[in-house]
Amino acid sequence: MRAGGTQAAATIVALLQEVRTDPRIQELLTVDHFGEHATESFHVRRWVEQQRKGRNLWRIKIWDLESLGLTYRVVYALDPRFRRYYVLGVVHRDFDYDENDDRTKRMLAAYDSLGIPTYA
Repeated sequence: MRAGGTQAAATIVALLQEVRTDPRIQELLTVDHFGEHATESFHVRRWVEQQRKGRNLWRIKIWDLESLGLTYRVVYALDPRFRRYYVLGVVHRDFDYDENDDRTKRMLAAYDSLGIPTYA
């Protein structure tokens, strides 16, 4: 585990628990650039390359972690039919979203196994 991993994990779990119970936050999870420049507690970005391929994939950056030098991202998918979110991975900032990366392959396989529709 990387340095600060325990603290990062606790912060991520706390945010996910908050998301689970707050419909307002859930709505913000698909607002590209929400929270940019640390104007909110987290920053939302689309996974551009995968969205161009029709997959509804996103990532969150948590500013409290960034300020501590803990640069993790939560990668998630939305199934819009049910407004259900799925966390597919937590990756360090050095993850480059390359399709040949084993982590990317695992997340895309998870996405496909969930039966989330793709949109061309």
